[in-house]
Amino acid sequence: MTNDIVTVSPVSTVEKTQVMEGVFTWRNPNNGFTVIDLKYWADPRKRSDEWLLTAKSGIPTAEFEREYGDKWIVYDGKPVYGNDFVDSPTGNVIQGPIIATRRARLVSGWDAGPTDLNLAWVLALIQPAERRVTFIDEYYADDGDVEDFVQIVSSRLKLEWLKLGGFSLHFCDQSVNTQGGTKKKSFADEMRLHGMTPQMGEISFAKRRISVFNLLTHNKGGRPLWLCHERCTLLIEAMKGGYQYPKLPSPSAGGMYKEMPLKNKFSHIANAMEYVCSRVDAVGTEIPYEGKRLPGYSLV
Repeated sequence: MTNDIVTVSPVSTVEKTQVMEGVFTWRNPNNGFTVIDLKYWADPRKRSDEWLLTAKSGIPTAEFEREYGDKWIVYDGKPVYGNDFVDSPTGNVIQGPIIATRRARLVSGWDAGPTDLNLAWVLALIQPAERRVTFIDEYYADDGDVEDFVQIVSSRLKLEWLKLGGFSLHFCDQSVNTQGGTKKKSFADEMRLHGMTPQMGEISFAKRRISVFNLLTHNKGGRPLWLCHERCTLLIEAMKGGYQYPKLPSPSAGGMYKEMPLKNKFSHIANAMEYVCSRVDAVGTEIPYEGKRLPGYSLV
């Protein structure tokens, strides 16, 4: 390993072995149990394109996944990024040790406010030269405890990610500047108490979505410019469809969807991610003495 590379190993990757067609086995790293995973194509009669076409005809995709697939949670809405996100190690998900160059920047995204019950934070590594974003950590709470939330994130940056410098840029929802609560403090005030300076992410949902779409659909060096580590389970689930456009309630809508995503825990973590992606170009700007002690000076 050279001086330009930093390696962090936060989780143990599950290695799956195919023992026969449609049958996989793996060991659960948490309890040591051996798991046998049986796919529908383990049945030789269900391996043909004709069978798949017949099985899928006349039923929604979500219903097929519940019956034959391995997705235990299937969403009824339309995924915001589902068609562009690939949940595999050859797609947008990375496994094993996190490897970063010394020039990589730690960037945080926040979706929070002083009166919000749902608080979300994501951490990304951005390679400015490549414009590649790799999300490596997340935290979500639904109790509205701002002080506790900010303290936990601050501790993670200073302890878990100290090896990568621990110094992060912070792009946030506009509501972090809104004062509220009994103490009449804003979320941004609490961030500053922990040495974190909030900067605003893009307000427009349309512009945020385009910034994410451009990263998801462009590659460099054989990998997409939008990547996510396997430890970020909530963000991955959001990208798979938890972050979704809900169906219009009217029967006459004919399967149409609302123009804005459904508000849920997935939307909050996804919004935090979007704030990061909307400011990728700003991360490449050199900031003098960033995170360093200022030089000595004298007055004449």
